[in-house]
Amino acid sequence: MWRPVIAALVALLVVAACGGTTGTTGTTAPSAPPAALEPDGPWQLVEGTVGGQPLALIEDARVTLNVEGSNVSGQAACNQYFGELAFEAGQVSTAGFGQTEMACAEPVMALEAAYLSALAKIESAHMDGPVMVLTAPGVELRFERLQPPPTANIVGTLWQLESLVDGDAVSSVAGPPATLMLQADGSLRGSTGCRTLTGHYMERGDEIWANEFGADGECPPGAARAQDNHIVGVLGDGFRAAVDGQQLILGKDDGTGLIYRAAAQ
Repeated sequence: MWRPVIAALVALLVVAACGGTTGTTGTTAPSAPPAALEPDGPWQLVEGTVGGQPLALIEDARVTLNVEGSNVSGQAACNQYFGELAFEAGQVSTAGFGQTEMACAEPVMALEAAYLSALAKIESAHMDGPVMVLTAPGVELRFERLQPPPTANIVGTLWQLESLVDGDAVSSVAGPPATLMLQADGSLRGSTGCRTLTGHYMERGDEIWANEFGADGECPPGAARAQDNHIVGVLGDGFRAAVDGQQLILGKDDGTGLIYRAAAQ
């Protein structure tokens, strides 16, 4: 569900960039100075080479890098990882890498192993336009900056569930209204229609994570329970968010998602 959103955003950026220039003849614009390296923030791997061979990136298995000072974390195709990358005058030192231990399909695991091995070898960093390039002998990893989640446009609004998304299928809600509210203090509350949701959330890269999350109550068998499982599956882990007018769209890389609408208050 996120591919059309991303494609639309890219198209808008291209149009804006082209609209800000005019054609000239006989004139060569001066070269812009290289961009300063500012690694802090969320990034996504868009290209990589290890030992002369390109990394086989997988569309639904993102590789991300979240930089906070010398601390880094992210998604390594399958698992979450963490460690240290100390940036100083274009030089990089690494230490203390670890990861979760979830198993995924073999192509994803192969990408993860190659990426984490390459990341642990990184020695230098520079900017190539808007792209951050991390390098070592035989290694080049290229990252594009990700936009943080639009949390400011989400908090303080009571959202009511309209639809469940599963791949290309969109279904309506079942039973009593399901709701979601994120507060500026980092707390969240809501309902699946049959269970009450409470917890706390945090931003991690371009995702929102429910780092504390609970569901209380009972759901009857059938559509209500299936809806409850779907909502908890999306909200109970990292998800990406987009606001389109009065709609809030939440989604995960596996194609599951939720569509809410701002409730009248």
